[in-house]
Order: sequence, then structure tokens, then C-alpha cells
Amino acid sequence: MQTSRSALRALAVLAVFTMIAVACGGGSDSEPAAGTDAPASVAPIATTAPIQFDDEEASTIDPDEAAAAFETPTPVPEVDADPNENIVLHVNDDVQLVPAFDAPNGSNITIYDINAIDGVELEYPLYAETVFGNRLALRVEEYDTSGNWARVQIPVRPNGTTAWVQTAFFTEERHDYHITIDVSENLVNVYKGDELLVEQIAVMGRDSRPTPVVRSYIDEKIAGDSLGPAYGSWVLSIAAFSEALGTFGGGGMPKLALHGTNQPDLMGQYVSSGCVRVPNEIIEFIAERVPVGATVDIIA
Repeated sequence: MQTSRSALRALAVLAVFTMIAVACGGGSDSEPAAGTDAPASVAPIATTAPIQFDDEEASTIDPDEAAAAFETPTPVPEVDADPNENIVLHVNDDVQLVPAFDAPNGSNITIYDINAIDGVELEYPLYAETVFGNRLALRVEEYDTSGNWARVQIPVRPNGTTAWVQTAFFTEERHDYHITIDVSENLVNVYKGDELLVEQIAVMGRDSRPTPVVRSYIDEKIAGDSLGPAYGSWVLSIAAFSEALGTFGGGGMPKLALHGTNQPDLMGQYVSSGCVRVPNEIIEFIAERVPVGATVDIIA
């Protein structure tokens, strides 16, 4: 039965502290071999700093004041002028919560993560600090003509959700790194502009938990040993989610990632829960070279 919106909103506060699980469990359809310590799920990780809604010293920006701060609007180049260019907004250090809008100078909106499989909607505030202790990074889809507003991809379901934010909250970065993940070929390619840096056979989602075809981006990097040996040396979180699972890891959002592994012998197989695994030496190279905000195109 579809849970009522009013009841779900009553659970919104609890949702803030729910772990975003990385949908990567399972080495194969059989039980793990004796002696392996690969976890079935990621344990909850609390934020490293409490969210302060009523702190008078916390950074808040009134929409009218932010707009007025730009007396001479500067035209912004088209986002797609260079097809390989990524524009990523990194939230400023003094910001704690980012408001979202339906349009430039539009109405403030509440963002919901919509779990269509289980019929659940939970409020998802744009906190400046992720559950892994990293700062929020949002990929720009387009700017308004003034540059004061940007339409950005939001890391919630359904995949590809966007909203407008005020650029005064952020610092912009541009680069031309991008990643293609070919589900049909089980192949990961990493580029800088048109230069191919990595071509690697990988592990991807099994038939019942396939790696979804989406266009997204790397939204943060997490040390693999902080999550467990099954994740290898690095986890590059992707701002997209499994489309076959409602939850993962004990109730968390089934987030995708490109990460290392403690089972390199599985390369070329479809045995994960949706995440993409590559050998540790490869993920270490990617983590060192590729910045947050890099586009990830998962294709079939």
C-alpha cells in the first residue's frame, strides 16, 4: 500500500540520519567463501558535525539579498560549449544547508527521495556535509543568464532529478575528466578530454540487480578501508541509485559507486548489486587523477 505523504513527512527527521548505503554487496550468487570478511552491507556512518538549523551564526542567504548582491549580472557561457567540460559547484565552508528552488528567483521547494519500489517518499535536505563527512558537490546542468542561479543534479531518486540553487553558496570548478561505463561490454573507460587514460574490464550488477543506464557524476571520494575490505582502496560515489532495489544495507538508499575490490578474480563477471568494481591499482589511479564532478555515463 502506498504510504501517505503526511505520514512520510513525519518520518523526514529520521531520514536525515539514515545511511546512504553503497549498492555493491555480493561477490556471487553463492555464499562467501570461508575466511572472507567482505561485508554484506555498509554500517551506518554519522555526520561528523551536527546540523544547526537555528544557529544565528550559521550561514544563511536570503534569496532577495543574494540576488541584490549581483548588481551587474555577467553573462555565463553555455554549459555545453565544450562537450567534455564539467562544471561542478562545491559548497562553501561556512554553509550548512542549501535551499532549493523550482526556478531562478522562484519558489523554495522541498526535495524528496522517492523510493518507487517500496512506495516511500522521504524529505532530503541539501546538507552541506555528507554522511561520509565530505562537502556537498553538485554538477551544473545550466545557468541562468545572470549566473546567480544554476540548475544542478541532485543525488536523490528518481535518477536525474534537478533543482535550482543560488551560486552564492558555492565555489565553481571546471575540468574535462569524464567516465564511460559500458554495461554491455562490462568495460570502464576514463578520459581527460579526448585522451583515454583507463580502459578496464570490470564487475557490474547481476541480472536481478543490474547496473542502471544513467548519466550522473562522481559526487564524493571515500577511503575504502573506512567501509570494509570488499570496497578496495577507494570508493568513488556516483550521484545515482539502483533502479532494482528500494533499500540496501539495512534500510539505506541503494547508491551506486565505482570502487576497488578484494576479489579481483571476478573481473568480467556480472555479480554485484549494481556497483562497478575494478582492481585496486586502477581505482587508486582514478581516485588520484579524476576530480569530484566528473561526468559518469553508464551506457548499454
